[in-house]
Amino acid sequence: MKQPSNDDFRHILHIVIFFLLTFGTGFLPPVGITAMGMNILGVFLGMLYGWTFIGFAWPSMICLVALGFTGYADPGKIIGSAFSNPAVLFTIFVLAFTTYCDKSGINTVMAKWCLSRRIFAGHPWLFTASVLTGTLIIGFLVDGVPAAFLIAGILYSMFRDIDMKQGDNYPAYLLAGVYMAGVLSFACKPWAGQNLMGITALADISGGAAVIDNLSLIAIAMPVSIATLLLYTLIVRFVFRPDISHLASLTPEYLDSMSAQIRVGRKQGIAAAALVIFLIVMFLPNVLPAGSAAAAFFGKFNMVVAMVVILGVLSFIRVDGEPVFDFHDCSSGINWNVIWMLAASMPVSAALSSDGAGLSRVLSDILQSFVSDGSILLFLIGFMIFINVMTQFTHNVTIVLIAVPIIWNLGQSTGINPVGFSILMLLAAGAAYATPAASTVGALSFANGEWVGMRRAFKAGISGCVAAIFCMLVLGLPLVSAIIGL
Repeated sequence: MKQPSNDDFRHILHIVIFFLLTFGTGFLPPVGITAMGMNILGVFLGMLYGWTFIGFAWPSMICLVALGFTGYADPGKIIGSAFSNPAVLFTIFVLAFTTYCDKSGINTVMAKWCLSRRIFAGHPWLFTASVLTGTLIIGFLVDGVPAAFLIAGILYSMFRDIDMKQGDNYPAYLLAGVYMAGVLSFACKPWAGQNLMGITALADISGGAAVIDNLSLIAIAMPVSIATLLLYTLIVRFVFRPDISHLASLTPEYLDSMSAQIRVGRKQGIAAAALVIFLIVMFLPNVLPAGSAAAAFFGKFNMVVAMVVILGVLSFIRVDGEPVFDFHDCSSGINWNVIWMLAASMPVSAALSSDGAGLSRVLSDILQSFVSDGSILLFLIGFMIFINVMTQFTHNVTIVLIAVPIIWNLGQSTGINPVGFSILMLLAAGAAYATPAASTVGALSFANGEWVGMRRAFKAGISGCVAAIFCMLVLGLPLVSAIIGL
């Protein structure tokens, strides 16, 4: 009879701890939050522990069901809402689409084109910084989610072409940086996520006296985000020090030969057209005149609708007697670890932020305690760090809506500019990618066990957050002072 190994004992121990956290936390005395909040907190802690030490699929399943017995909502409704969430639906469709792009050969074409630029010959870190900055810009113009999937798909082809393998450090940290750039692209958009909620909340509470204009937020957030990615590149180069010999050995002659191999056939052309059309449909609502018929029409094409239409059209286009897109064939690229992680994180985060959990009140009290008679600058630094840490575990919209009234009241009592302060707070809340629960795009790094891995995802995420806070203080503060004033 085979004796259990140490790995078996560790696995069993992790499972026991997972169940104790998930179902046992609620029996502890409530500490500042409600009894329901303690049960929800247990589900959240169990989910985070399970993702870190066990896996993604079955801990997510257990936690979704467990959430239904906390008093928050019916289990069936929770599971239904989890898989009807637009981010989850889009991820399912876009993973099938990126698999189609890979099978069509367009990813290989784009990878060879990007990699064969002579400017990158002998400059692997320039290539790294260019990939991350390019992801940020594409994510800003279109959306961070498809940008991250698109760039990652191209990189997979590139890694295969230069004989980089799963488990190598450089691909892991580059992909983690791509997901990071996707998250930061949202922080640069005044019309996205927590930024829109924060801008609206500040305007409401100030009666229109304190308004964050779009141009000022972009002018501050974009340089800070680019600087964060450049600093992350330096951290990877000088701290993590991955093997880059495959990139460093690319000579101009080799790059020229790679460029000569690029061939775009009919299938690649159709895939490229589909990709361009998707990006255009995502971009048009941002530039069309508000209130116009065209803006209203294209405004109906959110990410899910646009992707479903494109996949539907591709399904009836035929080349050589066969449809160019076969959903059954391309479904092999759907990573269910990613799907289950996203599906579980959405309702658990919403429950944790609900009024019935009481966590919002506790966070508000903690933030209020930061206000003191000490140095405003030290308070601002501590406040930003606290906001960033909390967004790694709590929905950033919740944090933003709690922080805005505190910032406004502080501005009234100390004379500090609530507009500039709020922009820095929004930046701190937007740089959330240090844990699997921090953000939708950032979670992809932790779910990508084949190329990134949990350990390297944590190292990359924490390093990226440190880089973000540093850049906010060193670059963001002077920019806010120069553009808006503090």
